[in-house]
Amino acid sequence: MNRRDLLKNVGLGLGTLAVTPLTVSLFQSCQSDLNWGPKFFKENEINFSSELSDLIIPSSEEIPGAKELELIKFIDTYIAKVLNFEEKKALRASFNTFKSEYLKNSEKSNLNSVDLNSITTLLEYYLVDNKSKHDIWTNDFMTSNDSLCYLFLNSFRELVVTAFKTNQYIGENVLVFSPIPGEQKGCVDLQETTNGRAWTI
Repeated sequence: MNRRDLLKNVGLGLGTLAVTPLTVSLFQSCQSDLNWGPKFFKENEINFSSELSDLIIPSSEEIPGAKELELIKFIDTYIAKVLNFEEKKALRASFNTFKSEYLKNSEKSNLNSVDLNSITTLLEYYLVDNKSKHDIWTNDFMTSNDSLCYLFLNSFRELVVTAFKTNQYIGENVLVFSPIPGEQKGCVDLQETTNGRAWTI
């Protein structure tokens, strides 16, 4: 598999992940599986990854966030069941580098306790403060620590957003939901039609 295909399939920097019937069924199974256990992430990485997801989509008074919705279950299952071996290998390598960067910045020896300030600093550095370097880090594909950290965070963010938009509670209570679709109007003002909210997938 060439580099561009790997980037595209893992979701590393080339747009959002496609929401397919498989994606939706995966999410539904995650929500109903009381015996869920991690398949891609290790047990000691779940809390860290969940906290990271919650910094990407935090809870508010009106809307539950990633941690409250347990989106990490979908993310882990999606990676385990949809990505192939090479894609998982690339994601694991980038995640391990990001973990190492976090442990160095937080001066911690393990992931048992999570320093949210250190994660926030890394999120801001890679996703906000250095947007001008995103193309460089993408083209450097896994040849530097910065490239690996950025590629992981970008992929993980896409997974979190996909999981959020696919969540049943969000679909029915936050996005615009119509269980029995009516007429189709092609060109309408989103603000007037749905008060600026997207339609449920």
